[in-house]
Amino acid sequence: MEFSVLSNEMLSLHPLRPDDYDALFQVASDQAIWAQHPDFNRYQPEGFTLYFTKLLQTDMPYLVIDEADQSIIGATSFYQFDKERKRVAIGFTFLATAYWGGGFNRSLKTLMIDYALQFVDTVVFHVREKNFRSQAALAKIGAKKVAEYPAPADPTTLQFEYTIEKANWPHPVSS
Repeated sequence: MEFSVLSNEMLSLHPLRPDDYDALFQVASDQAIWAQHPDFNRYQPEGFTLYFTKLLQTDMPYLVIDEADQSIIGATSFYQFDKERKRVAIGFTFLATAYWGGGFNRSLKTLMIDYALQFVDTVVFHVREKNFRSQAALAKIGAKKVAEYPAPADPTTLQFEYTIEKANWPHPVSS
């Protein structure tokens, strides 16, 4: 799986660099973005620094760019790429609240899933039990909940695993 710039008519994904910290923090500093997230303090410098550091350590972290005005509107990542098992996870995703409900999340996920399924058979999403907004968004794109287990970072909460299988994905995928 090659990691490169991805784009569609609504947005583009550009590889995240360490010097993107300040620009991305400006977007992430809205408390509402993190309200249902277990790390709800990511809108503050300490919490965001931990998130940004983890994001940079994933297989391919991206800035999410609005194609209309080229502004940074969030971040996302491919992580846990497993070539042998033909699986990759998508996550560490957030969008500015101005981009909620307007099709941007669906466009983002579709872009990433379509790309990933050229190389893998399964796309995985990890969501905490109280992140209802993300659970609803995954259901809308056809992801299936396949597991729940104690969250690795906090065993007092549950983490849900959702998947999309290549055979069940409704969009054309070339192999």
